Amino acid sequence: MSLLAQTILPKDKPQIITTRLIAAPRELIWKVITTPEHLQHFWGPDGFTNSYKQFDLKVGGQALFTMHGPDGTDYPNRFIFLTIDPPHLLRFEHDNGGEGPVDHKFTGEIELTEEAGKTRIELRLIEKDMAARDMIAQFALEGGRQNLDRLAAFVAPMAEAKNRFEIERSYPVSQERLFRACTDVKEMMQWFAPPGMKVIKAEQDLKPGGIYHYGLASGQGNEMWGKVTYKEIKPNSRLVYLQSFSDPQGGLTRHPMAPQWPLEMVTVMEFMPEGAKQTKLKIGWIYAGVEQAEGEAFRAAHESMSGGWTGTLDNLQAHLAKGGAQ
Repeated sequence: MSLLAQTILPKDKPQIITTRLIAAPRELIWKVITTPEHLQHFWGPDGFTNSYKQFDLKVGGQALFTMHGPDGTDYPNRFIFLTIDPPHLLRFEHDNGGEGPVDHKFTGEIELTEEAGKTRIELRLIEKDMAARDMIAQFALEGGRQNLDRLAAFVAPMAEAKNRFEIERSYPVSQERLFRACTDVKEMMQWFAPPGMKVIKAEQDLKPGGIYHYGLASGQGNEMWGKVTYKEIKPNSRLVYLQSFSDPQGGLTRHPMAPQWPLEMVTVMEFMPEGAKQTKLKIGWIYAGVEQAEGEAFRAAHESMSGGWTGTLDNLQAHLAKGGAQ
């Protein structure tokens, strides 16, 4: 996640190098990064999706695809494959295939290395000179980290099914109404808490990269703080964010009662229409980290997560039934 992907700007060569350790076999990651049916879901920065026209994985072959930005802008892309050495190295030339106003030419390399039972992925963008590298660095640095974090979250449940927890509930309201209840800070204060706790403070900046910071209190006065970092916001349809425990100042902290609990988890909320006035809310929690103790704690806690989320979704159901903030 955001704490694991790192980007390097070498002083002696025009490259942008992004690297991340992923708890998945090298062969699985190779399959995912060379299969368009998988690539379409995670390739690119937060909020991007992809449509592939062609994917001819051979030396001299090409991949033609369009990246769809979260603002609706389309970006045509072409890879011409130069080196294919499975499951170790993929090398390609990049341009826009003669389509679109932006034609960013560079050489790309994706290298996979086994590391203590996990896989180190290194994504290298090689520009023609240092000036060209520095010109795109302000965009490519964060974009590269987001790309590898999205890959890690996508592949985690494929490597171990229990790296993903899911729960769903249908509500007799429209997509728009349900999405608003899950994103409006005033509404969230009424229901977004596990059983036996209430929200005592909430601050929100609802945008990609923005934060929802909140405090909870039990009937005995015990406090617990949480933090949401928004990654993808698709109105009325999809919400992706990082979930973590926090302190009153907004810093990241460990679970106050379970120090082995993951420091961060990817949360995916999908709002699925079942009619004009019926919507299914599907929630996924994904552990995409690399710490064995964290992974074991997460995978062993599905039953307790189900209980906690069931109570929270009961709160949401009661809030909607009252006609809160229509």
